[in-house]
Amino acid sequence: MLTPRRQVYALLNPEDHHSSASIWVNSFLITLIITNLVAISLQTIDSLDQRYSSQFWYFEIFSVAVFTAEFLLRLWTAPERPDYQSRRHFLGKFDSIIDIVSILPLYLSLLFGLELRSLIVLRLLRLLKLIRYFSPLIMLAQVIRAESRAFMAATFVLLILVFIAAGGIYFFERHVQPEDFGSIPAAMWWATVTLTTLGYGDVVPMTIGGKVFAALMTVLSLGAVALPAGMLASRFSEELHRRKQDYSDLVKERQSDGSLDDQDMEALELARERLFLSEKDAKGIQDAVIHSDRCPHCRGTGKINSE
Repeated sequence: MLTPRRQVYALLNPEDHHSSASIWVNSFLITLIITNLVAISLQTIDSLDQRYSSQFWYFEIFSVAVFTAEFLLRLWTAPERPDYQSRRHFLGKFDSIIDIVSILPLYLSLLFGLELRSLIVLRLLRLLKLIRYFSPLIMLAQVIRAESRAFMAATFVLLILVFIAAGGIYFFERHVQPEDFGSIPAAMWWATVTLTTLGYGDVVPMTIGGKVFAALMTVLSLGAVALPAGMLASRFSEELHRRKQDYSDLVKERQSDGSLDDQDMEALELARERLFLSEKDAKGIQDAVIHSDRCPHCRGTGKINSE
C-alpha cells in the first residue's frame, strides 16, 4: 500500500506513476504556468494594467499560493525519488531553484514594498517551470549539463573573438565613426552582432581596412557559432541513442522468460516515459528484440550470423 507521501509524489510525477489523477494535476499546473505568462504579458500594457489591476493582483496571489504549495509538496516528497539523496540535494537542483525564483517576486513585493512590474523578469522565469513537463526540453537540459565544460570553453573562445573584433574595428574606424567605434566597449555591439551572424546593419565599417577586417571576422564567426551548435547536436544524438539502448536492454531483461505479460508492459511503458522515447520508437525496439530472440541465426544482436 502506498504511503501518503508516496501518493503525493505519484501525483506530482506522472513519469513514474501514470494515472488519470496525476495527468489532471500536472495539466492544471501547466495551464496555470501558461496563463501566468499571458497575464504577465498583458500587464505590461498600461491601459489593461490600470483597468484590471485588482484582477491581476488576485490572480498573482492565487498563482503564487499554488506554486508555493507545489514546491513544498515536492520538497516533502523528495526522498521518494531514488536519485535524490536528501531534501538538501533536491533544493540544489535546477527545477527547485526555478520553483523558488518563480514565487519570490510576490514575497519580495509584500516584504519590501517592491512593485511587481519591476520584478517582471523574475516572474517570466516561470516559463522555465515548463521544462519539467516536456521531455525534449528535459533531455536538452541534461545534454547541456553533461557538456557544460565544453560549452563553457566554446563560450570563452567566442568572448575572446568579440574582444579581438571590437579592438580591431576600433583601430580601423575610430577616426571615421567616433560615435559608433570611438572606444572598444562601444565597438562591442558591432562585434557581438557580427560574430553571432545577426548582422543588423545598423553599424557598418566604412574604411577599406575596416571592411577587410570585418569580412575576416564574419568568416571566423561561422565557425565560432557552428562549434557549440554542432557539439549540442552530436551530444543530443548520442544521448538519444543511449536511451534507446537502455530501453532495449530492459526489453531483453523483461522478455527473458520468452514473453511480455501485462506487468512487463506496464514497466516498459513507465521506462519509455522516463527515457522520453516515443511510442513508435519503443514499439520498434520491442519488435527488434523479439525478432532477434526468435531468429535461430541470430546471437542476441538481431543480425544474421554467416557461420
